[in-house]
Amino acid sequence: MSEGRKACLIVLATRNRGKVVELRGLLVGLPVGLALLGDVASATDIAEPFSTFRENAAHKAVRAAHIGGEWALGEDSGLEVDALAGRPGVYSARFAGKGAPDEERIRLLLAMMSGVPEERRGARFRCSVALAGPQGLLGQWEGLSEGRITTQPRGDGGFGFDPVFIARGMDRTNAELSSEEKNRISHRGQAMRKLAQALPGILASAQA
Repeated sequence: MSEGRKACLIVLATRNRGKVVELRGLLVGLPVGLALLGDVASATDIAEPFSTFRENAAHKAVRAAHIGGEWALGEDSGLEVDALAGRPGVYSARFAGKGAPDEERIRLLLAMMSGVPEERRGARFRCSVALAGPQGLLGQWEGLSEGRITTQPRGDGGFGFDPVFIARGMDRTNAELSSEEKNRISHRGQAMRKLAQALPGILASAQA
């Protein structure tokens, strides 16, 4: 990967519009160009066949890099709820069935937690991001945001379960935070900052 373009173009291996917006915002200022997998190759969604976020993120990154012939960023994340034994976990996006809107997933979650007292509503968002090139996996980083589940949705921002999640130390849901506030504390923001710190060294090695 000696060509500057290949060293600096990163394909985002996701079609989740909310995640695309967040990832683009978190990568602003880094010496990379960004593209969606569909921009560089005719491809369908990449499956998430594994039982952990880490495995799914690595799989998506490696597959996208192979398909697109460029560096690729794979990401998998979701909500783990203590009262539900860690569910929905890696099935967060499919919690209410494939293609179900965020509102339906939130309704199902709140219905399953009906009657659960405040002290047992602990939860966390977990994220794993992986960077791969056509030659294989280049690195992987994690982020974790602890918090709790509300009894009613609040806020119009964010996506997914943001309207019912209050991060530790906050008094507003993720959906009530500005993008800047959310990125400072979010699981995805944490993982991406670790990637950003490692990226210059990865780029230098690739260009050597």
